[in-house]
Amino acid sequence: MKLLGIFRFELAYQVRRPWPWLMFAVLLVVCFLMTRDAAVADALYDEFFINAPFAIALTTVVGGLLWLVVAPVVAGEAAARDVATGMYPLTYTAPLSKAEYLGGRFLAALVLNALMLLAVQAGILLAVYSPGVNAELIAPFRPAAHLTAYAYIALPNALVATAIQFWMATRSGRPMASYLGSLSLVFMGFFVASMLFFKRGLGTLLDPIGIRFIVEDIAHLWTSVEKNQRLLALEGIVLANRLVWLGVALGILTAIGGFLDIG
Repeated sequence: MKLLGIFRFELAYQVRRPWPWLMFAVLLVVCFLMTRDAAVADALYDEFFINAPFAIALTTVVGGLLWLVVAPVVAGEAAARDVATGMYPLTYTAPLSKAEYLGGRFLAALVLNALMLLAVQAGILLAVYSPGVNAELIAPFRPAAHLTAYAYIALPNALVATAIQFWMATRSGRPMASYLGSLSLVFMGFFVASMLFFKRGLGTLLDPIGIRFIVEDIAHLWTSVEKNQRLLALEGIVLANRLVWLGVALGILTAIGGFLDIG
């Protein structure tokens, strides 16, 4: 299948570049330091473990926010590299369609971004289980706490952000336009969801990152016991928010397909 071939080629091209590995290392180090410093302080103050499900979810949100700032180059390069270099007349020709070509590149960017976000969980695990942490602050290892944070926060964020970044770079023909996609998501999370619609239910739905429903809503709704034991679940505000933004991502991908048909 041509799309699969483009996917493999683009993924191999991106993996050979230094930027994904550098971004992975930055995410790992920052999340390691966050867990060692901020999570330990929170654990001592709020009486929950540094590897409690809530602490892992919180670090996943903040790590994802950092990823939004550094990762647009992946989707931007995949979407607009040939246009920026003037090679697109050679690539957008039969028997290879635009949809197959850019579809394979989008999937490669999405997979690479999803893999990079694993650095957040790796940084948390390294911080918790490497020497130097008071054993009394560490709860028994619960793989489900990491899996739910990654599946319900990181992966949906990767899909939404990659779709928006890819769409902006495709429409403009400039890889740097993908950074506008990340800025728009940060704007929605911080200004629109957390400030403009503060204390309103709509604000929770408009948060694409998890700042509102993790850092503000759940942080105040859950007791210390719940933060220690309760796993993040696809229910209530979390489910509603994820459905809204997955719908946005699918709508953007549909818009990309329509743009390719017109083009």
